[in-house]
Amino acid sequence: MSQEEREVQDRINPVTGVKSGEDDQVREEPLQSRAIDRFSELPRWARRLIFATALFLDANLLGLLNGFGSLNILDKILGGGLPNDLVWILQVVQSITAGFVVVKVLFDDAPSGIPRTISLILSPLFMVALVFLTLDFLLQGLAVSASFTLDFVSIGTGTLTWSSTYLSIAIGLTLTYKVQRYGNFAQSELFMLGMYLAVIMTWTDLLFPMTSLSTSQEGGLTWSVFIFILIAAFVLTGFAGIIIDRLVYRDFRKKGASPQVMMIASLGVALILRAITYLRFGAGRQIFEPEGDWRRPDLSWEIPTTKMRFNLGDRSVVEGRTYTTWECEQTGLDASTGEPILSRIVTDTSKPAWEVYDVTFNCAQATTNYVYYKGVVPFVVFTSVLLLILLLNKTRLGRRMRAVADNEELAASSGINVERVHMVSAFLSAGLSGIGGAVFALTLRFSPETAFTLLLPSFAIIVLGTIGSVPGALVGSVLVGFVRALSGPVTIGIGYPLGRSGLTNLDSMMPYIFLIAILMIMPKGIGDAYEKWKIERLRKRQEDASERDIKTAAALAILPTGILGLHHWWRDRPNRMQNFSIAAFAAYAFHRFSDFVEKNSFADGSCSEDCVASPSAETNLALVTGRNDGTLLVEDSPHFDTEVSEIDSSWLELFNFEIDFVNFIVDLGDVIWPAAILGLWIYSAYEGFRMLSGKDEPIEWPAFKRLQGHSSLSMATLQVRRKLSELNVRHKIAVESATSRVRPLIAGIYSSASEIGGRAYSSVTDASDNVFGQKFSDERRKAELYGRESTFGSWALFLVLMIILIMFLAWLPISESDDFRFKKTLQVSNVLLTLSVFLLMSFSLNLHTGYTGMVNFGVIFFV
Repeated sequence: MSQEEREVQDRINPVTGVKSGEDDQVREEPLQSRAIDRFSELPRWARRLIFATALFLDANLLGLLNGFGSLNILDKILGGGLPNDLVWILQVVQSITAGFVVVKVLFDDAPSGIPRTISLILSPLFMVALVFLTLDFLLQGLAVSASFTLDFVSIGTGTLTWSSTYLSIAIGLTLTYKVQRYGNFAQSELFMLGMYLAVIMTWTDLLFPMTSLSTSQEGGLTWSVFIFILIAAFVLTGFAGIIIDRLVYRDFRKKGASPQVMMIASLGVALILRAITYLRFGAGRQIFEPEGDWRRPDLSWEIPTTKMRFNLGDRSVVEGRTYTTWECEQTGLDASTGEPILSRIVTDTSKPAWEVYDVTFNCAQATTNYVYYKGVVPFVVFTSVLLLILLLNKTRLGRRMRAVADNEELAASSGINVERVHMVSAFLSAGLSGIGGAVFALTLRFSPETAFTLLLPSFAIIVLGTIGSVPGALVGSVLVGFVRALSGPVTIGIGYPLGRSGLTNLDSMMPYIFLIAILMIMPKGIGDAYEKWKIERLRKRQEDASERDIKTAAALAILPTGILGLHHWWRDRPNRMQNFSIAAFAAYAFHRFSDFVEKNSFADGSCSEDCVASPSAETNLALVTGRNDGTLLVEDSPHFDTEVSEIDSSWLELFNFEIDFVNFIVDLGDVIWPAAILGLWIYSAYEGFRMLSGKDEPIEWPAFKRLQGHSSLSMATLQVRRKLSELNVRHKIAVESATSRVRPLIAGIYSSASEIGGRAYSSVTDASDNVFGQKFSDERRKAELYGRESTFGSWALFLVLMIILIMFLAWLPISESDDFRFKKTLQVSNVLLTLSVFLLMSFSLNLHTGYTGMVNFGVIFFV
């Protein structure tokens, strides 16, 4: 073909948009090829939506509903070789995958703006609706029906309980990884320490007179004992974390060990702590009771609720039968009271797909109870985590911790004591898990294995929330808790109609399924997406940085909105606005807490529901003493018999302290709530008037700074630091002096031993070289250079450990009997079988790590 013919053929037809020389070829192209080309030319969002629609239609309308989906056709081609359960399970997964593809389109391809933000916020509801619709198609295709009820308040309280339980371990994992850069498998065992410490402290002589009481039915809770045990669990578990860090992890850090090595070391620490707990407490179950009334099931919040009942699958009503809905109608009037008589509507047509109602079976207001001992778990855990966030963002220590987390070398060069920051991190991460374990011990009877069952969901939370992100862990725990609370009634409701009662246990697996789905959309987790959103918001704010009206800011400061710091928000000062809002909400939260304590304690004048129901008692204290004079005598002790004993005196002392303690909380709450709000309002109004006068710069308080610099507290702190520094110097001098005396003696002994050992080693190696040849000599020299990391060193260490194991097996005692030889053989075979399984695990993990550079513990589960 000539050049001129090629030019003619490459010309574009302006009508068809096709090269003139290709017109005939296009006409001859198969329709399928042209469709593929047109599909590939579509925008990415359009291709994804078409793919999601095809997945949804194939899984539901063709597959689950009519049995003609692609998987059904594949099953027929294989002659029915696929299990029926496998087919519909895969089709359900296919349908849910289509929904996640739609969410992926919103996340990746939708333009930024309010509609996209609202759509992403509503995407969980979209996924829930899709799951329910898919289940409806499944049940209709199988010609069965299923019903389940979602109690909105119950789901909310379940979310709080599950999320706070997981968060108490996840926050320790997050803080450890953020500062020390490794995953701590012993975090659940620190949670376990908190549980057992709470129980141990109730056995002490100090608290036993109060904690040994059974349910006394007076409605008052012993707050001093409970709060003291929580604080003690935090401190003691924190010190345990410091001890473990000093004994184990510090040496790894000094040697520059990888995060994988430290993670494996933490697994060993976890096994040791759990074994020690088994040795001390056994496998029996314990429970933490600060005092008997804490676990009374009737002490609860009664919350009005709304319920939603779903009828999925076949909704037809059998002829001759009726269905009673949850909608009530008036059927008459009560002759004595004149109140309307309500009855539920009965229908004989078909069941509704869903019903929303807020009544019981007799048309009264529906309520859900949330017991106090479960409600205290989210309150304590979320409060602790919020305080940690404040510490990290609002204090000097938090800035140092964040500096070490960002760049350890740069932080050290800036004068930050990195090891001290690591020690504080170990204390806080262990202490937070310990306090979470102590309060969790109120909710159920636990064993040493209980905490470990919570570890994997906690790891799922930190991965979901972005590893190292404290706010991400907080949000991730709420999402995982919501999925766990929502999936429970659903799996129970559909499991039995499908003939698969095992599906009721699927609720514990749902967080992991949810984790995988979220990471497919946000591979780096929620925290990373949040940080990117903040950066984008700051960039837009800088682009739109127009000067805002100062008069509006002054008005916001003088009005009650100044209490929340909205004038600082208007002036683009988010940190100051946060300070105002935190102070206001903290004052309100403490006020509500003090009100609750006042009602359910032995404070002056407090009267619980038991007190109100009593015909004679006027206060909670009167329920204990039997008198309304407000006095407390040693004879009122429940331990009192005929004479005053030491335990009676201890009880009286503890009870008087309890009364003073709760009175202090109540009085402080009554003072803080109006005082804090009025103080914030006065201060914000003062800032507003300064703005109107043209002074918008931050308020300086020279007198306060001088007072802060020269106060007695500062001087005392400085003196304590000076004394500690002097003590540290003296300690170092004493250690160096003792070392200088002992070191020559140790050096002499080591030199003599080395000389003798060297001669013996030379003799053995020369003999072995002569016997085994040059190859053995080369391997030995590599072992001398690389130690156990060489091939020879690795095999030598393995043989040494195997010999030790065999010697241990030979020593391991067994009862004398006629079948002694059989029992010994069985014992040895069990150990060797376990060893073989562990060898297979380690080989799989080592092989995967060597090729991918990633420690994937999922490989072990294939064993």
